[in-house]
Amino acid sequence: MTKRVVTCIVCPKGCRIDVEINNGEITSIKNYDCKRGIDYAKSEVLDPRRILTTTVKLSTGRVLPIRTIEPIPKHLLKKAMVELKDKIVVPPVKVGDVIAKNIVGTGVEVIATANAK
Repeated sequence: MTKRVVTCIVCPKGCRIDVEINNGEITSIKNYDCKRGIDYAKSEVLDPRRILTTTVKLSTGRVLPIRTIEPIPKHLLKKAMVELKDKIVVPPVKVGDVIAKNIVGTGVEVIATANAK
């Protein structure tokens, strides 16, 4: 049995939730204050995901801040960075423009978070 402490980030309270895992399955969740904490702890232990925030090159030599529109599996973050590494975007670009589709096969789009002329 493995024990893990997960700090919930759903609200500012930051509950430190105790999670017990046995054979890849959660057997116990303790020290949470709301249902959102339970859901967050389950997600963080079984399928951790993150929003990828980074930059890509513009053809002008500057950089453009970008992010995924949804969290992607944490173990795919480095692969996503590699996929975006050599991407060069040609202005004009507006906030929300799609820069990449289906990043690392996740079905998630990457969008611009700034304008570029």
